[in-house]
Amino acid sequence: MTTDILVIESTNLLQEQVEVLVVLETKSSHEVVETAKNPEVVEVRTVEAVTEIQQEFVVVTEGIQGPPGIPGPAGGQVLQRTAGMDTSALLVVYEDLNGAVWPADPDVERDVLALLGVTVSAAAGGQPINVQRLGHIDDAAWQLQPGKRVFLGRQGRLTQEPPKAGYDVLIGMALTASRLLLNFQDPIELE
Repeated sequence: MTTDILVIESTNLLQEQVEVLVVLETKSSHEVVETAKNPEVVEVRTVEAVTEIQQEFVVVTEGIQGPPGIPGPAGGQVLQRTAGMDTSALLVVYEDLNGAVWPADPDVERDVLALLGVTVSAAAGGQPINVQRLGHIDDAAWQLQPGKRVFLGRQGRLTQEPPKAGYDVLIGMALTASRLLLNFQDPIELE
């Protein structure tokens, strides 16, 4: 036995879902199906009873606020670590085995092999510091040459002068005078 009927759902997100169907008998070959929204005419071959289906969804727990996020761009581009020493923003840093970050030096192999990113906040030694690895960084005080590469300089500073000794570490490219697009590349040892 098959029955063709019209079913219309009414949903309120996270509160309840109710599905109601009312079949009213008529003397014609068509049946009137009335729902909470509006009546519809459909053809029904066999109707044995009035059908009512009701489903309810109940929120079991109340939402609670999670821990505050790390300031910076969306998408997990910023990490929070501990500053190994007093560290300013906009320095290239490496991470040691204890999770502390230190300004990187292009002459030290350990530093360039463990590069983490560029600091986007300042912190005193032992305090949390934010480090960005992806995306772009803006600083109105920069006077970068757009379209030129940006390298790791002494004491973690950013420079557009290619290194002549130590390691050549590409940090990214200047998109504008005040915007750096990060694109960390493997270090190249210079002879």
